[in-house]
Amino acid sequence: MKRCDLYFLISLLGLFVFTSTSIAQHGHGAGSKMETREVLVEGMKVIFQIMSNSEHKKMLKEMKMKEDIEPGTTHNITLTLKDEKTQKEVANAEVQMKVVDPKGKDQIKSLKYEGEMKSYDAYFNLPTKGKYQVLVLFKSGEKKGTAGIYYEVK
Repeated sequence: MKRCDLYFLISLLGLFVFTSTSIAQHGHGAGSKMETREVLVEGMKVIFQIMSNSEHKKMLKEMKMKEDIEPGTTHNITLTLKDEKTQKEVANAEVQMKVVDPKGKDQIKSLKYEGEMKSYDAYFNLPTKGKYQVLVLFKSGEKKGTAGIYYEVK
């Protein structure tokens, strides 16, 4: 097992052990084409935004931004990290995301920082209906944390 995978698994274990006390979660944008969820963990606000690639492509076009959508993927997942006290975006983090499909198969990717959007993102394949688990591990300086949400493809 790779060192980063082991670190990810240990951190996820901590997430599930302390979920009831360290995470506050709520959804936004009912009826919107992008699902947004916020999680507060270790003094960091973690904002997940998930949208289908077709909607992501439309949004990028409206913003006059060009980006090639990764072949073989169905969704874009964007993550914004904000310091809870200052409300400033964290731009210097190392971020890994793991998406687990309804059958237990996972995808793990490092997220890249998009300076124009002040967020991290990657493309994932969520091809079937059901509940997906979206987990993130981040490190910024000495601050480390894990956060997670569930996302349902209908």
